[in-house]
Amino acid sequence: MNNLTLIVIFLVTLVLFFWGVYKALRTQRVVYMTAMIPFFALMIGIFFL
Repeated sequence: MNNLTLIVIFLVTLVLFFWGVYKALRTQRVVYMTAMIPFFALMIGIFFL
């Protein structure tokens, strides 16, 4: 993977993470917590690089 691909994946993950936090806090629904899965997957992936 080149750098541009990694940057795009990182930005999409960050947007999903903060959107998920925002929606979960506003609506108190657990469903929006699933938006954080890519963020945690990225954090776990960093350890295996």
